[in-house]
Amino acid sequence: MSLPIPLTVNQVSLAESSEPHRRVLSLHGDVGRAGQWLHTQEQAIDYIESRFFSYFLRHNGRAVRVVVGRTAAGEKFLKGETDGEIPSTLLNLAAALPNLEQSSLHESQISAGVA
Repeated sequence: MSLPIPLTVNQVSLAESSEPHRRVLSLHGDVGRAGQWLHTQEQAIDYIESRFFSYFLRHNGRAVRVVVGRTAAGEKFLKGETDGEIPSTLLNLAAALPNLEQSSLHESQISAGVA
């Protein structure tokens, strides 16, 4: 099995929810010549669990891996590996502009050598 492709998360899209684990809607980042990527929280969870992509962000000058967490009720959500039950490191990233046109980077683009 090959290693997951690492992606750096620069921004997030947030929902207005009182539950912190439901606030992250999508992750955003840059991929050199390929432009920008956007993965919904659901896509990112699937990619992490299938080991296709891994996600990292910069926090206090160091790389922090994004992992899949679970609520007490079993609901999956994204968080930094150093976070507890609240995804603080993701919630503290810059919010993506809601009208910013961004493309989604998928397996087919990786296979075609776009990234």
